[in-house]
Amino acid sequence: MKHLLLMLFVLPAMAAASEWTSRPLGEIALYPEFRATARIEAVDESRLAPEIAGRIEALPVRVGTRVAKGAELARIDTADYRIAADRATAQVRLVESRLQLAQAQLEQSLALAGRGFISDEALRVRRTELAVLQSELAAARQALAAARLALSRTVIRAPFAGVVRERLASVGELATPGMPLLVLASTDEAEVHARVPTAQVEGLEAAGAWTLWVGEAAHPLQLVRVLSVVEAAGQARIVVFSAPVELAPGLGGEVRWRAVQPHLAPDFIVERSGRRGVWVERNGAPEFVELPGAAVGRPVPVDWPAQTRIVEEGRFGLGVPPAPVQGDAR
Repeated sequence: MKHLLLMLFVLPAMAAASEWTSRPLGEIALYPEFRATARIEAVDESRLAPEIAGRIEALPVRVGTRVAKGAELARIDTADYRIAADRATAQVRLVESRLQLAQAQLEQSLALAGRGFISDEALRVRRTELAVLQSELAAARQALAAARLALSRTVIRAPFAGVVRERLASVGELATPGMPLLVLASTDEAEVHARVPTAQVEGLEAAGAWTLWVGEAAHPLQLVRVLSVVEAAGQARIVVFSAPVELAPGLGGEVRWRAVQPHLAPDFIVERSGRRGVWVERNGAPEFVELPGAAVGRPVPVDWPAQTRIVEEGRFGLGVPPAPVQGDAR
């Protein structure tokens, strides 16, 4: 009677442990969404500085102002440079007048030399004077070009279309060559820079579709390049994207993409003998497959065919020996 009671308890426990069902991986697989913080970075960002010294006369732009290429951003007082240009212009005219006189004198000397009134030495002196004046005129014209160039540099213009990020000076200050006045960021070719953990970079590259979310707005992206340098602090790499729409530099957002590799939900993971894995149906029987990369509470990627059958119902009872049944103490 004692043995009969024992069998009545053990058989139902064994039957319950053997009851299980399975479903194909393709029906239960997850394709989780991954996210990474991102920031819009300007391809070109210049700290604009004057090439000449002078007092700042005007700064017509403010932070956040959008400007076209060639727009006036700053102006230096032109008084000294206009004086220098006028002086150089006067010098050119002076040398031109002297040169005209020297040419007339040479022509007169040539006529007199033909009649024997002027020696060859005197004629050679006239020619030398004319050559010297021609050189002086060339130098004067170069000085005028330099003065005009300095005058043109009193106006600082935008080298490209963009947005003024910073104003580093004010009207009335004395500017010196190389002293930054403004920071201009390009808006034509802004890039999206995302910080992606190194473990997720491979999956990101395989995704094929990426989206930038800025608030409630979504923008499709194109992958441009993945930087090979790894940030030591966060073990992340910078991934660069391009966007088909104009985005303001400095804008923050989030890059999202979905995994193309199937994942199993965390509740499919069981632990047996200190190992984490899942139960898979093979040849009509459940078989425990260890997944070394499985983590508690996280979907685990698998590279199995979609028709692989995963044990669903009854998986927690598989591989667990039935509890011993204590008989009657009599």
